[in-house]
Amino acid sequence: MIRSIGFIGYGNMGSALATGLHKESPETALIVQEPDTAKAECAVNDCGARVNLPVPEFCEASDIILVALKPQLLRKVLGAYAPYTKGKKIISIAAGTPISLFTELLSTDQVIRFMPNIAARVGKALTALSCAEKVTAEFRGEALYLAGCAGNTVELPESSMAAFTGLCGSGIAYVFAFLHALALGGTGEGIPYSTSLEIALGTLEGAVGLVREGNEHPVSLLSTVISPGGTTIQGVAALEEGGFTASVMDAVGRAASRARELE
Repeated sequence: MIRSIGFIGYGNMGSALATGLHKESPETALIVQEPDTAKAECAVNDCGARVNLPVPEFCEASDIILVALKPQLLRKVLGAYAPYTKGKKIISIAAGTPISLFTELLSTDQVIRFMPNIAARVGKALTALSCAEKVTAEFRGEALYLAGCAGNTVELPESSMAAFTGLCGSGIAYVFAFLHALALGGTGEGIPYSTSLEIALGTLEGAVGLVREGNEHPVSLLSTVISPGGTTIQGVAALEEGGFTASVMDAVGRAASRARELE
């Protein structure tokens, strides 16, 4: 069990992880450093956190410190914490920020990098996790537990984090775009948008269930749905005429490239 965890920042991702942990492990003490008054009040109301302690007291009280800041704020904000973090266990969810920045800036070799996505809000995130070389087995287990409070996890080498960003961190946006397009297609055929969106959501959920629970390859399932001269082959052909597969692959690649640039 994690005895206590301190959050530096209480934005979308930080708050999702904090509330998920509080739900699963209410006995874990939460401390939140958040200058925005409204967000700090949410931390108190959401999970009974203590907020905005003096930096030395915050670091002393936190078994684990989770950094949930925008990358451009890291050096400015963490400079005040650095004198008190030697050897501390650090988790970062700052996008595009390598582990090495935290090991150097905060004087610790106990650093784990998280890359969740926005689905953490509803406990359905897939969080990638990458550990510094000397991270202890105990800390790794604590980090896996914390990430699991927001959904599922996958361990990756840090060199794959940019690819994960393109596939999952940004990839969820491609799914939103596809859902919207599918619903618009239904609307164009006379079904109201709200109803079309519900149908599109049900279709996506069914497809995911078939792949995950049926343990079948997507291409095999695609072949099952397509019949010679039928409706589905016309729809699939229209997608490929628009460059569907190539466009999705390119989206992943371009997002991953941008993630590498940011590092």
